[in-house]
Amino acid sequence: MQWWIWPVSAIVMILFVFALNRWTRLGDFKIKTLDIIVIPIWLILHVTMGYCFGVSLILWFLLLWCVMGAVLSWFLLQNKWHWRTFWHNYWEWSGLLGILLLLIVTIVGFWPH
Repeated sequence: MQWWIWPVSAIVMILFVFALNRWTRLGDFKIKTLDIIVIPIWLILHVTMGYCFGVSLILWFLLLWCVMGAVLSWFLLQNKWHWRTFWHNYWEWSGLLGILLLLIVTIVGFWPH
């Protein structure tokens, strides 16, 4: 199997979830696309990095992201953020970080070809 199948499947999955959220009753629950795709995008990133480079560094990225989350929570919760607002935003930021890392891994993976 080619490694680039996984980023393509991530794009298809994101578009599918976006379409479900937009054109079905799922949108009435105020669940955004970023709320749904966080865990699958990190799994796809793990598999993509493993197939492309032979090693996956996702554990280190997640560890760094959790440390950054601890610092952000300490700072933002002291600045009168509600804890549910912070964790919802942090969850969405995790999805955006996963998408950004998947984009970087895909570009770097295509570079030697």
